[in-house]
Formats: sequence, structure tokens, C-alpha cells
Amino acid sequence: MTEERRKVLDMLSEGKVTVEEAERLLEALRETRKGRGIGALQDTLEGLGEEIEKGLKEGLSGLEESLSGWSDSEYLDRDKDGKISMCDDTFAVGDKPRLLVRGFNGRIRVRAGEPGSIRVRAKLKKPREIKYSATQEGDLITVEAKPDQQSEGFLHGFSRQHSGANIEVTLPVITSVDLATSNGPVELQGTEGNGTVQTKNGPIRVENFKGDLNATTKNAPITVKTLSGSAELYTSNSRVSIEDAHGRFDARTTNGSIKFQGSIDPGNGSKLSTKNGNIKVTLDDDPSLNLTAATVNGRVRCEVPGFVASVEKRHKLKGTVGTGEAELIAETVNGSVTIQ
Repeated sequence: MTEERRKVLDMLSEGKVTVEEAERLLEALRETRKGRGIGALQDTLEGLGEEIEKGLKEGLSGLEESLSGWSDSEYLDRDKDGKISMCDDTFAVGDKPRLLVRGFNGRIRVRAGEPGSIRVRAKLKKPREIKYSATQEGDLITVEAKPDQQSEGFLHGFSRQHSGANIEVTLPVITSVDLATSNGPVELQGTEGNGTVQTKNGPIRVENFKGDLNATTKNAPITVKTLSGSAELYTSNSRVSIEDAHGRFDARTTNGSIKFQGSIDPGNGSKLSTKNGNIKVTLDDDPSLNLTAATVNGRVRCEVPGFVASVEKRHKLKGTVGTGEAELIAETVNGSVTIQ
């Protein structure tokens, strides 16, 4: 329940407005969320008395701000059949919150916000065929959208392919997340803690992340930008791109290139592996690592100043940069490997 609606019901219980006036105000709030703008509510306030108007207008700026991030089509609360198509929940959490999201046929977008609360907004496509819930157990917030198995019919199987859920979450910076969907992208931005991201046939993008990351997809790229910690990244028929990253990395694909720019922490081993694609590594200044680079059908070369090779062939290269405090293995079958 929004703060504005709560104020209306409080005034009704206190006898400050009649039932008819309360119904008018609640309807105006619904129209506002459908995209008619704040003006629809302001017009309704006229003539209801200065105290009522003042009490509700205090919440208008917050309501307008909450609507600004959504397109007009996402203001709708219900579809033509009266089923809820837009859900908006906010949960109070402590210092170590956790988020678990399970969706299907839609995107998941998670971004860092203010401490103390997690806000979940979901846009349901064909809500009559979806079972959706957002629940809290302590500091664990669980969001689930799945096909409604009871919604059977002659065309149910076909129709279900066109249903799904787009889920957006704003949460504290320090939050452990576990995100999974199918046939949709996943975005994670600005968080610290453990992160698990999974999708099928959708791209994954992670930015400004600190902690341990595990990201898996198929037939789509994985992009990581500005990461500190460790990352295990797996896709099948697309590329992996890692930029401004520092820590330990295991990046693998089957048919795609791998690009890495950053550094590997001392004492850590990292591996970049593909079968059909090039690998390009750009190391930050003053690297210190043992390097093994290999290919079958391609060329291997290291352009890092101070590199000392122990094995130097067209298809294989081993050696040390600096004092060799970390380890890097870069392997492909049909492609070239460049370390610079």
C-alpha cells in the first residue's frame, strides 16, 4: 500500500472525508499511476477542504518521483481481465540483506540504492498465466514468477511462451544476490557481496561490483565492467568481455572471443578459455605473473615489457612477467592469443 493511499484511508477512519470522497481520491490515485499525471489527483483535491488537500499534497512529490522511472505502459495496475500486471513492494531490511529472484521470459535488473530497504517492481506479461510472489523472511527477500500450471487450455502451451515477468530491484549496496531467469537479460550494478547470475538465451551485464561473482548464460554475451574480487563467467556461443577488473578470473566460452583488461591479484590463478575465438589480454601497469598461452590454429604472442619466455613457439608461450606472483592461463583452439 502506498503512503498516499494510507493517508486516504486514515482520513476516512477519522471521519475527515466521506466514503464517496475517499473513493474519488483512491480512483484519482489509480489514474495517476496509469500515467495521467499528478494533475489528475490535484484536480480531485479541489473542493475537499484545506486540511485534506494539504495532507495529501505532501505526498505528491514522492509519488511523482516514484513514477518517473517507468514508461507509460508500466503505470497500469491491472490488465483488461482485471488481473494485476504491475506489482510494487518495499521491504525493510537490516545490515546483511539477501535477495533471491527466480523469473522467466523476462529481464532482471538490480541496482544499488539506499540502505535499509529493498524495493521490488514487477511488470507481468499475461498475468492471468503467471504465479508471482514477493516475500520476506528475516533479511531474505524472495521474488518468484513462474507459469501458472492451473491455467490450462487448448492454446495454453503456446500462450505461455509469450508470458513472463520483467523484474526491477533497488537494494542496499551490501547485499548478496542470487538471480535467475530464462530468455531475458540480467543486469547487476553497484553492489557488494556474493553474486550469482543465471539466464538462458540472454545477455548478462555486471558493473561496479565488489565480491565473488558467478555468471552463466547461453547463446549471449557476458560483460563485466569495474569489478574487484573474483569472477567465474561461462557462456557458450558468444563473447566474454572483462574491463577494469582486479582479482581472480575464470572466463570460458565455446564460440566467442574473450577480452580482459585489468590485473590479477598476487597468489591467485586465472584462466581464460575458448575454442573458436581470439583472446586479448591487456594488463595494468607493473604486472607480476606466470603466463601460459596456447592455441592450435592461430598465433600466440606477448608484448608485455620485461616478459621472460621459457617456452616460445608459434602456438605456445610460457614465461614470467615480474616476479611471477600470480598465474594466468589463456587457451584457445581456433584463434590467436595476444597479451599486452
